Amino acid sequence: MIVSNIFTTFACKITKCIMSLTRHLTYLLLCLLLASCGYTTRWHEAHATIAIADSLDQNEHVLYDDTAALQQAIRTLDNPFGRLFAHNQFGKAHYYMGRHLSLAGQITQAAMHYIAADRAQICDPIYRGRINSCLAHISKQNESDSLALIFFLRANEAFKESGKDWYYAHTLLDVSEFHTYLHHFAQADSVLSIAHSYELDEYYLARYYETKGLYFYEQLQYDSALYYFHQALDLWQYEEDRLYTYKKLMQVYLDMGDQVSALPYAQIIVEHSATPNELVNAYYCLMQDAKANNDIELLSRYAHARQDANRLLNAQVGKYRGALTLLKEHLANPHPYRWVWITLLCLIVACLLLVIAIVLHRRYAATSLQVAHHQIDDLSARMEVQATEYQEEKRVYDFNAMLADIRSTCPKPRKQWNDYNILKKDLDTQLNDWFSQLEQLHLSNRENVFCVFMLVYPSASLEELADWMHYSATGVSTFKRRIAQKIGVSTRELQKYLYDLRQLPQ
Repeated sequence: MIVSNIFTTFACKITKCIMSLTRHLTYLLLCLLLASCGYTTRWHEAHATIAIADSLDQNEHVLYDDTAALQQAIRTLDNPFGRLFAHNQFGKAHYYMGRHLSLAGQITQAAMHYIAADRAQICDPIYRGRINSCLAHISKQNESDSLALIFFLRANEAFKESGKDWYYAHTLLDVSEFHTYLHHFAQADSVLSIAHSYELDEYYLARYYETKGLYFYEQLQYDSALYYFHQALDLWQYEEDRLYTYKKLMQVYLDMGDQVSALPYAQIIVEHSATPNELVNAYYCLMQDAKANNDIELLSRYAHARQDANRLLNAQVGKYRGALTLLKEHLANPHPYRWVWITLLCLIVACLLLVIAIVLHRRYAATSLQVAHHQIDDLSARMEVQATEYQEEKRVYDFNAMLADIRSTCPKPRKQWNDYNILKKDLDTQLNDWFSQLEQLHLSNRENVFCVFMLVYPSASLEELADWMHYSATGVSTFKRRIAQKIGVSTRELQKYLYDLRQLPQ
């Protein structure tokens, strides 16, 4: 008993706490709702901005250039609500900002946006693949081959999920390239075999041959490397696409000790390339040629040019160094907000469970009350039905008793009953309501008399009816059929219809 009282007291206190918490949460949500009027406008503006950026990207292949609008979209969505319910738009805004910053040479800032976009986990695998490709290229510029391979593998998986062969096939070449740089030749060959099964366009085929050439070059198989690099060179449409191939051909010939064959490619690179890494290698080749020809002036000019290219290369590496640190931290901790989200989710679930418990309790109480009311209503309805059935049975019994009383007094109709007025006067006391219903059928007096005879004497034959009505049997049959047609029933149903007139509404 004591334990029961303690439990009851504790339950009451818990219930009061829950009710208080519910009221406070409701008040808080109301305040947030009122305060969010301005935020709602910014929310719609952020969604509209990303929709425009997506349209330009997908339909016109143009990068959305309103960076101020992108930054505003990021600020609007950079909160738990935006990260949870608008993670696609939030991630895309970061992706587009990252591309702008990459083009502006702000690599560290671009990496921060790409990482934020990656952590948003956009549903569209194409965007996830693009983001990881951007992270891979940043790693590539830092000459971090192992890091670049990780991001290219992630991009490749995303593109495979998308079902877009163009994206998937190209990242297969990227994956094979970096397996090659790391001397994972078996993996590189396996991936190249898959890539070879795709026949997209000349650009893709040129990339395939170039990657194949690199595969053999890293294994010091120079003849095979030269073959595939030349195959790629024949397929490239634009000079800027050929520059990397020129560089690799130059390197192959230099490694083979063929300075003369390497020299034309070095000259082309110097004339057309603005990439510091390519220029450093090309000027080295030209310096070696000038040294072999004892051309001191030309050697000095190439040496100074190579120093300038080296300074540009070092400056470029410096731009990417900070980004590389961020990428490594990202891989070590890809979901920094995971525990925050888990905690928030647990709190939300706990609140929902409390609210559900209260609602269910109240609903149960209300349902119990409704059930009691329904039971009372059902009982009342059954009693009414029973009362109605009793009254009907009583009416039937009384009606049949009256008909039996008439038949006992008059076993057959009196002669004067052929006059409807006399008939009604004699039987009006017993059949008053029934006469009222009969007269609503608008029959003739003669027909009314026939109907009374059929009601009072249900066992009478046609011959008896004919005798009472002073008709022939055939005439009575015709008379009966005509009455049934007027009423709208069959002759077989006529007698039952006349009997049921007693219960028709007045």
